Amino acid sequence: MSRAVVLSEDIRPIFASAAKDPPATDGIVRFMRRSGDFLLATALLVFTAAVATLIWTGHTGLRYSADSDDTLPMWMLGLTVFGGLAAAWLVPPKHREDEPPQGDSRTARQAWWLFALALAFTIGFALSPGGNGWFLGLKLPLLLAVPLIFRLASWHEWYRVDTEGRWLRPLPAVLTFLALFTLFGHDYTGSRPDVIAVVGVFVLNAMLEEIFYRVWLQTRLEAGVGRWPAILVTALVFASWHAVIHGGNGFGVDLAAAFVHIGGYGVFLGYLWSRYRNPWLLFLVHGIINLPLPMLAAMF
Repeated sequence: MSRAVVLSEDIRPIFASAAKDPPATDGIVRFMRRSGDFLLATALLVFTAAVATLIWTGHTGLRYSADSDDTLPMWMLGLTVFGGLAAAWLVPPKHREDEPPQGDSRTARQAWWLFALALAFTIGFALSPGGNGWFLGLKLPLLLAVPLIFRLASWHEWYRVDTEGRWLRPLPAVLTFLALFTLFGHDYTGSRPDVIAVVGVFVLNAMLEEIFYRVWLQTRLEAGVGRWPAILVTALVFASWHAVIHGGNGFGVDLAAAFVHIGGYGVFLGYLWSRYRNPWLLFLVHGIINLPLPMLAAMF
């Protein structure tokens, strides 16, 4: 059984045999399959360069969030991410069809367009005056409306995923990551969070970002270039726009910090998705990253 069947009936046509496409379009499929090793090496080089930049410049304390100047030591971040990855690797999925699907030319074109939209969001937000208005004004069209209107992705891809047998086995990875994330986190000293604001942050950030970056983009990249190139490339492009809101130390350092910090979380989320295919757990983990447990506890 292929990964496409596991995901949902709605996206089975997306991962149909490439033989159904005109031969002239097969070139993009071959190109993506051949570029997997290059993308993997490039992504690893970017992560390595980002870590080296932070060590060289002495910026090894990473800001917890855009709303706080408190920092997290880089080694704590590494322990959190690698702890979650190790737990996921040690507990295989119940269904053994965990190899990435083989995509066709339609899947490849969708992957490139979605990747271009992700880059457009990063560049547009970086060049904008900033603020919530610009953030949502760019995010909703580029990461939601355009993919749906032009049929680059389907809304059904996440909520019709068959999660039967896909809850217990991911739990060690999820609990390990969240336990370390909470252990190394900081106390919440702000005002009582507003319920509407919390729900808005969860839907517009945790849910929308995981649907676009992991369910839509990464899945299609996996079909073209393989699992780990897709995970790392998606994590980097996901992290890139965070340099704008986590910044303050200059473009190079800010981008390196975003790649290491948010990109590290993105690698865990990407492997969690590729390994177990349960979008609800992505929403949970991402939601707690944005809204840590001490903050949620302050609501009650």
